[in-house]
Amino acid sequence: MPDTSRQTHAATNSLAQALISDPFYRSVTVACGDDAAARLAMLTTYFELALVEGFEAGRVDLADSAGNGAAIWTTNTPLPLRQAAYAQRETALRELLGPQGFANFAAIVENMEHALAQHDLQHAWYLSIAGIAPEAQGRGLGASVLAPGLAAVDQAGAVCFLETYNERSLPFYGRLGFEVAGRHTEAITGADYWLMLRQPVRAAMPD
Repeated sequence: MPDTSRQTHAATNSLAQALISDPFYRSVTVACGDDAAARLAMLTTYFELALVEGFEAGRVDLADSAGNGAAIWTTNTPLPLRQAAYAQRETALRELLGPQGFANFAAIVENMEHALAQHDLQHAWYLSIAGIAPEAQGRGLGASVLAPGLAAVDQAGAVCFLETYNERSLPFYGRLGFEVAGRHTEAITGADYWLMLRQPVRAAMPD
C-alpha cells in the first residue's frame, strides 16, 4: 500500500462530500442522526478504510493531484487476499458505524448480493466506489478517474459492473459503455438502485 499522503487524505474527504446524500451512506451513518458534520467525519473514515482495502487487494485511482475524488475497484486479485482485506475492513466498520449502522451495512450488502446472484458475476470486476468533490465536478474528472480502471478491465478481458442509487448518473455511465441490467428496490434504504454491466472493449485488429 502506498504511504499515506495529503492527496489520498483529500480524496477520502472528497468522496465523503460527493456521497453524503447517497441512501446507502445515509443508512450506514444512522448513528450521526441529523448532524451533517458528524456524518461527513464518519464517511471520511469509512472511505479511508475503503482505500486501504483497495490498495491492498484491488485497484485505486485518484482523480488528480489535489485529491478531488477517487475510484475504487474490486479486481481479479486472488480471492484469499480479497477476503482477508474485506474482513479487516469489516472489523473496523463494526466499530466505526455502531451497532445499528453496521447492521444496516451488513443487511444492505446481503440484499444487493442476493440481487446480483442471477447475473453470474463471480469473475467480474466491481466499481465499488466512485466520486468527485462537488466543487470539482463538471471538469471531466469523473470520466478521467475511471479511464485507467476501464482500460485495465479491457486488458483483462473482464466484465465489470456497478450499482448506483443516483438515476441521474445513468447517462454518464452509459457513455462509458455500461448498460442497465436491472432496477431494484433495497429494503433497508427504501430506495431504488440500478445495476449496470459493461462488456470488455476489444481493440480493433489492424488491417
